[in-house]
Amino acid sequence: MKRLTSVSALAFCAMAGPALADVTPQQVWDDLETYMESYGYSVEGSEALSGDALTVSDVVITMPIPEGEGSASFAMDQVVLTDRGDGTVALSFPESMPIAMKMDIEGDVVDMVLDYTHSGLQMVVSGAPEDMTYDYTADALGISLAKLMIDGEEITRDMARVMMTLTGLTGNSRTVMMSGVRNVSQTMAASDMVVDAAFNDPGSDDGGVFNVKLGGVAMSGETLIPDGLDFSDPMTLFQSGFAAAAEITHSGSAVEFAVTDNGTTNGTMTTGSGLLKFAMSDDQITYEVGNTDMVLAMAGPELPLPINAEMAETKFSFSMPLQASEEPQDAAIALTLAGFKTSEMIWNIFDPAAVLPRDPATVSADLTAKVTPFISLMDEEAMSKLETGEVVPGELNAVTLNSLLVEAAGGKITGDGAFTFDNSDTQSFDGLPRPEGTLNLSVSGAQGLIDKIIAMGLMSENDAMGARMMLSMFTVPGQAPDTATSTIEINDQGHVLANGQRIK
Repeated sequence: MKRLTSVSALAFCAMAGPALADVTPQQVWDDLETYMESYGYSVEGSEALSGDALTVSDVVITMPIPEGEGSASFAMDQVVLTDRGDGTVALSFPESMPIAMKMDIEGDVVDMVLDYTHSGLQMVVSGAPEDMTYDYTADALGISLAKLMIDGEEITRDMARVMMTLTGLTGNSRTVMMSGVRNVSQTMAASDMVVDAAFNDPGSDDGGVFNVKLGGVAMSGETLIPDGLDFSDPMTLFQSGFAAAAEITHSGSAVEFAVTDNGTTNGTMTTGSGLLKFAMSDDQITYEVGNTDMVLAMAGPELPLPINAEMAETKFSFSMPLQASEEPQDAAIALTLAGFKTSEMIWNIFDPAAVLPRDPATVSADLTAKVTPFISLMDEEAMSKLETGEVVPGELNAVTLNSLLVEAAGGKITGDGAFTFDNSDTQSFDGLPRPEGTLNLSVSGAQGLIDKIIAMGLMSENDAMGARMMLSMFTVPGQAPDTATSTIEINDQGHVLANGQRIK
């Protein structure tokens, strides 16, 4: 993240002024070739210059798949780069460009050909040799499964089909070379993205059909690519200064599916806006995904009854260090499931008399932490030892609960707190590092919820008495009716106190 920020700042300064130099077709092709080779691809093609146009024929871009599991190649009959006479260069590509892949997947040899197509693609390159901008528009870009063979046996189109299409595209990509680092920043917008897939087993009635549509798709990203990177070695990749960050959003989605297996299960899911963000650098990875206004409906023979649910917001994010360190590093995790609602049919199974409030339910938590990682997540040997239990991944140094909210059926819990951990003391808490800190909780509607559960017959008065006693032991009454607060403290001696009373 630090390198991405610092180099991005330099790139921003370089981009602030106009690029006075022009570019030629040869310079643009050299830049494209160097860019692909920086990712570990080998590029082959025959170059021929005629007048204002450079034609590169029989282009093949190849890259081995890591760990000797196969290779992938991208072929184009020709690419034509034309000098437009104003210092810019126009690129034209064939309407169909096959991508061939050969892989060994757990002993199965897979040969696959994907057909990459476009309609109305126009691309113009401007700037200078060390600072090029690729602007493009397209009516449509598509990729589809053209051929699939497994161990020499062909999987025909009626057995499997996959197609993805982007329509109404605009975008640009800018490359700036500075001090041996290629900074690539990109933006892209599309009216729609559609994915259509189907699978059928010819030996049975099993199969599935899937259709996904996203509207208002937008993407932005930035990548730092130092010279001489070895993409086949993840351990050294990020240590060499490689970094990448991207954000993808959409304005709404719709999913339809039908799966046949001892009957057909079908369903739909729609959402409002959606978000996907990630970033990786030499020292940290961050990830965030979420959407709004999700509506889900499913029915089928494997389900006891139709499922209908809604969620106003879903969100999940985390960040964690990638490399081993002797000093504590930042980490975080957060989850939000807000405004959950289900159908009256499902409610009536558990609560036919409608005793419980059927307000939307919410669960959310936001935690940050300090951790000391003992191993690198990019070290395959260390990760294999972790799986066998030979090493421990690291130690927890501190946790902060920034916020907690649980709200359902008329009850509500909120909280926050912070703890540090003494990893030299694993005796006070049965093998766990000793915590020290405070947790603050507020509860409302708990007594009313217990009364309703008794009225539903799910809890007896005797059971309720025990629950009420536990609640009174760990909480003190709040100022409003049916509210309570609790302060749980763990001191430096390992004593646990609830509202000042020692309970351990």
